[in-house]
Amino acid sequence: MRHTGTVFLSRTPPQASPAACGAFQLQLLVYDRIGSHHTEPWRVTWSGHSAKRFWTEYQQALVPGAAMVIELERARVHTLNCRPPRSEVHASIVSCAMVPPRSKEAARA
Repeated sequence: MRHTGTVFLSRTPPQASPAACGAFQLQLLVYDRIGSHHTEPWRVTWSGHSAKRFWTEYQQALVPGAAMVIELERARVHTLNCRPPRSEVHASIVSCAMVPPRSKEAARA
């Protein structure tokens, strides 16, 4: 199953490193804003040349709150062993694009 939507980067810094197979891997913690007071955490991973190109081009733009349109596959829910217990969705990125930041005039409207 594939999922597509707009998500927002969390305060957790992106992790860029080689995967076990040696390919470049980018991991992001993003939030899906389901409602005005409800967000859902997604930990998404992207591997390969397209992930490396995206990282090289947008590394400085990956700041907390940055909006991205992503297409995901292989989504699954993981329950984290913490107190209180919480869940996050893990998925693999198929494609990702940055949403341009809003202008100051648009933010005031």
